[in-house]
Amino acid sequence: MWERIFGALRAPGKTLNQVAEKNLWKEGLLIIVVVAILQGMSSLVAQGNQDLLFRYLEQFSDQPLMDSIQYSPAFTIFSSLFGGLLAWVIAGGIFFLFAKLFKGQGTFSGMLAGLGYASTPYIIGAPLAALASLAGAGGLIIGGVISFAVAIWVLVLNIIAIRESQQIGTGAAVATFLIPVVLLFILALILAGVIVAMLMTFTG
Repeated sequence: MWERIFGALRAPGKTLNQVAEKNLWKEGLLIIVVVAILQGMSSLVAQGNQDLLFRYLEQFSDQPLMDSIQYSPAFTIFSSLFGGLLAWVIAGGIFFLFAKLFKGQGTFSGMLAGLGYASTPYIIGAPLAALASLAGAGGLIIGGVISFAVAIWVLVLNIIAIRESQQIGTGAAVATFLIPVVLLFILALILAGVIVAMLMTFTG
């Protein structure tokens, strides 16, 4: 498994094709679980340093800059784990269905395996972002840059995973990824507009 994890980073096309063909969704599940826990722990570290920064800045402000309610570490880890697993399954299902529009030939389990291995950069990125955040305000910025760069890396690997697991072209894989993302964005805008309109109606 470790060989395939490193392979997903060094030679993603070949590796993601192999894990999809072998339907290694259980290994993909394990990677998602590990990544979710690491991201939860990373957010706890970053949150703790943000709290320290806000307390320092409050010395120069008349207004409180942070809420007194502290988030539970257990809740943070659980929510990260639950959200990661849910997103993995839902995204896998959506991409699998949209790939059929482009004559995708792969299996749902192969898609899940590919998406799981596509998340491997977070195994490196989450701890690095957490360590960077320990350096104070500058570290928080560096941690944000690291998180953004890793997110782009994972996005590219997701597209490769879609392509390899469903045996479609790169353009079709990009479309399979972007179409549902754009549709969800439009839906979110519509819902936001409806909520704003309702609030204006009630307050007016």
